[in-house]
Amino acid sequence: MANQPRKMSEIMKEMSERLLRNPDGIPSAEAAHVALMFANIAWNETVGLDHPRNGYRSAWETIEAENPEMWSEFKSNKVNAMIDELVQFKKQHFPDDQRRILSCGIPDGKVRVEWLPEVAAGVDSKWEMNLYGLVKTGEREKAIQFLMETRRMSRNDAAKKVADVAAGLGIS
Repeated sequence: MANQPRKMSEIMKEMSERLLRNPDGIPSAEAAHVALMFANIAWNETVGLDHPRNGYRSAWETIEAENPEMWSEFKSNKVNAMIDELVQFKKQHFPDDQRRILSCGIPDGKVRVEWLPEVAAGVDSKWEMNLYGLVKTGEREKAIQFLMETRRMSRNDAAKKVADVAAGLGIS
């Protein structure tokens, strides 16, 4: 049997804990969520999904507003340096793992990661992630419009593709 890749949830947990002063302790919910967000950003950057980091700033600032003391749980408050550290960690420890993270969070106290396999040859990864993201967030009509505009599909064909993507994600 071929070697199965590690569970993404385990990898994300390991990466996020690297940022904490006490990685074996129990962080606040806010620190855990922000550390996981930074791990997600770093991972996706290494597989070519380089959304500007500042695009996530409002998310961690919203979380920070709930618990401004969360930064004391981190080894640093230099966000870019922490993400850079995780980028290097991913490159060193998982250089061949090209899975792409679609969503990552901590529902019910457990890290949960939804991912897509390595992008197929000839497929625009950012385009595909955009499509899957729209479907994942329930924006099916926007996903249909996206396909009609970017792939010049008929409404019928676009709706079928969106249904296929939803089924692949386990969404009915």
